[in-house]
Amino acid sequence: MIPILTPQDMIDRYGEGFLAEVSARDAAPGVIDTVVLQTAIDDARAIVESHVSGLYDVLNPPRALTVHAAAIAWFRLLGARAATFDGAKEGHDVALDFLRRARRGEVSLGDETPTDTAPGRAQAPQSTAPAPVFSRDTLERF
Repeated sequence: MIPILTPQDMIDRYGEGFLAEVSARDAAPGVIDTVVLQTAIDDARAIVESHVSGLYDVLNPPRALTVHAAAIAWFRLLGARAATFDGAKEGHDVALDFLRRARRGEVSLGDETPTDTAPGRAQAPQSTAPAPVFSRDTLERF
């Protein structure tokens, strides 16, 4: 299983210095507290997976999930300071809305999931069976 979001994804999006600043708890100044960052990432992954598990190929997660998971992780990483960071709350809210809409089938996760049966639909097991014995025509009088 390929992770939806990694620490490197967060560094690429928000920068090492910025992450070091907001993750500083017990780590030295200017150094990313990897425990704090990983906790935010794990929380974001759990939130994403709770909404859309079964809707995508776990070996090739759609990039849209990475984008939204990063917004959720960033918001959780900021904690009470999220209100002071421009766009953090809005990004979090947009991400949750997208996940809810994906679960309902209202939005697609993207074209990186070619094996999906339909946008927003869990992949149903494929089955084969003999031709049906009864039809609308044969049960017409019942």
